[in-house]
Amino acid sequence: MPTACPLCAGAAQTPWLTKNGYALVRCSTCGLIFVSPLPSAEALRAHYSDPAYFAGEVEQGYRDYAAMHVALRPHFLRRLRSLEASHPALGRLLDFGCADGYFLQLAQARGWQVTGVELSTDMAHAAAQTLNAPVLTDPAALGAATFDAVTLWEVIEHLPDPLAQLRALYARLRPGGTLMLSTPNTGHWQAQRRPELWQSYRPPSHLLYLTAPTLTHLLDAAGFTEIEVMRTHPLPALPGWFDRLTQPLQAALATGQGRAWALRLYAWRLIRLAAWAGHRLLRPRDEVHATLEARATRPR
Repeated sequence: MPTACPLCAGAAQTPWLTKNGYALVRCSTCGLIFVSPLPSAEALRAHYSDPAYFAGEVEQGYRDYAAMHVALRPHFLRRLRSLEASHPALGRLLDFGCADGYFLQLAQARGWQVTGVELSTDMAHAAAQTLNAPVLTDPAALGAATFDAVTLWEVIEHLPDPLAQLRALYARLRPGGTLMLSTPNTGHWQAQRRPELWQSYRPPSHLLYLTAPTLTHLLDAAGFTEIEVMRTHPLPALPGWFDRLTQPLQAALATGQGRAWALRLYAWRLIRLAAWAGHRLLRPRDEVHATLEARATRPR
């Protein structure tokens, strides 16, 4: 049976894309793109419990999540600085979907009291060992704990009922607390015009596909205020021959495997900057940012 829209519960939907044997549809009411019908809870748990998801499953998960620390570090530190601008006294931080706990490691080193939730038992155990802090596989095990900040980095797109989960996390936040998240930007030109190239269309790992308007709608429906959605990680179009030529560089940087890391990273940034200028000139209305980052507040 088709799935009702996870955001607005609307039943009317139009076909969007078929990928990996799953149908992606677009809600006719709110515009959210999502998998319909959704996989069962048992199928999803088995999917994320497979050790290959974090080490070897390139199409659905990660070649080697630990190797990606070098790529994730600057983004995680930037996000922590942004969070600390609102919470200079730091406090208690919950990372929902924390993988091996690398973000929490960085936060803990800066003085945060950290807790994680991670569905994968192996990754949760590894994170707890590294952090010497609670990392749970079931959010219900948090009990009555509350937090000054909650983060979800590349997690919301995996959730079959994102609105219910955001409302549950809202209840975990202290008044004045901050929620921050990131997710692929389905408003990106490639997701809209060249869906066969958009790597974030990856069911059953990704179940919903958000744009800035649908993400704002989702956070508002969960009760959050002071919602700010930012576009990050510009990914403009490259000429076909140059895109093929730079594929090894792009893949190495995306997976944390690149040697001479700093040199490769700055070279890729210069390439993207030049391509961005050309893209804006040729298609000024296109969205070129591949990621959405949002922050929102539980009112006092």
